[in-house]
Amino acid sequence: MKKMVRYHHAWLRLCLYALFAAPAVLSGCSKLPSEHTVVTTQNGVIQLPLNTVNDGKVHFYTYRKNGKRINFLVRTDRNNSLTVHFDACFTCSKSKKGYRVEGADLVCNECNLRFPIAEEHWDNSMGCSPVLLKSTADNEYLRIVTADIEKGAKLF
Repeated sequence: MKKMVRYHHAWLRLCLYALFAAPAVLSGCSKLPSEHTVVTTQNGVIQLPLNTVNDGKVHFYTYRKNGKRINFLVRTDRNNSLTVHFDACFTCSKSKKGYRVEGADLVCNECNLRFPIAEEHWDNSMGCSPVLLKSTADNEYLRIVTADIEKGAKLF
């Protein structure tokens, strides 16, 4: 009887592990990139109000196309210029991990290469560098044409 109780407890522990731990482990193995603030389009254009992105910080967004998540980021450099980049590089994009902000740097989640957010141009000589995404801005909006962002889908 004692052996049967031990077997039952081991089976119960295994079931509890499968119920609680396995989903967490499996979600970390997903081949989809992270999902950030999801943007919508109007007439083939993504419009982000300047007052939400022109603040010296890095802002992450996700554009969805046919079930695919295409991530990008907007940053303001020390010259107060806005630039838009895919949340990926050509070297590390297979990992689909993107970048994170640590202090004053943008850091690759795969290789840990750092890029000062304030720098006007990021050096691409080491291979890992956020891929530039074409955009325009006026006094009110930062605009990204969806055809331009869709060209980067292969990175995700």
